[in-house]
Amino acid sequence: MTLRVLFVDDEPNILDGLRRTLRPLRREWDMRFAGGGAEALTVMAAEPVDVLVTDMRMPGMDGDELLARVRRQHPLVVRMVLTGQCTREAVLRLVPLAHGVFSKPCDPDVLTAAVRRACALRDLLHSPPLLALVGRLGSLPTPPVLYTRILAELERPDGSIAEIGKVVAGDVGLSAKLMQMANSSMLGLRRPVPTPAQAVQVLGIETTKALVLVSEVLTRYDPVPLRPFSIDDMWDHSRAVATLAGRIAHAEAGSGAAAEARLAGLLHDVGRLALASQQPESYKAVLGAAGRDGAQLIAAEREVLGATHAEVGAYLLGLWGLPPALVEAVALHHDPTRCPDSGFVPLVAVHAAEALLAPDEGGPLSAEYLERLGLGDRLARWAELRDGGEQAGGGG
Repeated sequence: MTLRVLFVDDEPNILDGLRRTLRPLRREWDMRFAGGGAEALTVMAAEPVDVLVTDMRMPGMDGDELLARVRRQHPLVVRMVLTGQCTREAVLRLVPLAHGVFSKPCDPDVLTAAVRRACALRDLLHSPPLLALVGRLGSLPTPPVLYTRILAELERPDGSIAEIGKVVAGDVGLSAKLMQMANSSMLGLRRPVPTPAQAVQVLGIETTKALVLVSEVLTRYDPVPLRPFSIDDMWDHSRAVATLAGRIAHAEAGSGAAAEARLAGLLHDVGRLALASQQPESYKAVLGAAGRDGAQLIAAEREVLGATHAEVGAYLLGLWGLPPALVEAVALHHDPTRCPDSGFVPLVAVHAAEALLAPDEGGPLSAEYLERLGLGDRLARWAELRDGGEQAGGGG
């Protein structure tokens, strides 16, 4: 299918350069060009586009305003930024607005791969069955304000875990949950953790961020209708997946990839929590079908609900503006072959960790996916990381 891609820049030379550089894509992309934000909105009102690629600094209407208006008026459009100057602060500001940020000049292959990947994720998260299920859920939780405050603290040059602990301490319920987890027997600490700040230090940044993100969902969860389903068991599983995903990512791509994979692992089942908290009777039927028929959980969800917890979780995180790679890992961790990417991304680590730890939930490891990435010989090594503990992982 030909993608309709709209490029926006106030400099005619830049648009001419894009026309020349991207000419080899003319059979794959139907490209349009606009000299500013107002013109871009006029073009989109006249005829829909699939992808918007815009500059940031433009007179009249800058990139931020254009992206915000497109997100509101044309929510299915994939939004990309192609800019010559973008500070770290600006990139963080763009996280909820754009699906990708690229510097000029950008390698056409890099831009093409990013557009394909974002479009694949968009098509998945706006499928009619998923939208019908989300419609039945009613009002979805909003992104917690605390998460934004924690991200801001992390980006400060003098930011610290102690300051993050102070931010978390302002929410009594979340503080209690953090301290409960930090003091759990699973961690095996000799002394109790008495304060939220120390809980943050014990649990680490990724776990803290994940708990803050799901705090709004946690407030809606009533355990009684869903017994024997246990949110604590689900969270223990998520932490185990996060740990193994971090080890796999560290072994394959280094410490930076490990942190991203751990956060994706912690959040990979957030859709289960959303379903359990907002449609307890329906989700109890899912659990019953899985237990009665011996079906995998993911198959039972699709049969009973029409969509899966992976898709619901990704839809929720996408609404909250989380990075596309993390949303992708949540969406496709049971079905990674739908990802067009050819490199090591958090999805690889989360899918492998989930398959190694809980094959009854979503099925075995996808040999087809690993072979496509050139990772077909890694399974034995990753199983060692699962079985060998912290020493084997180098960064759990």
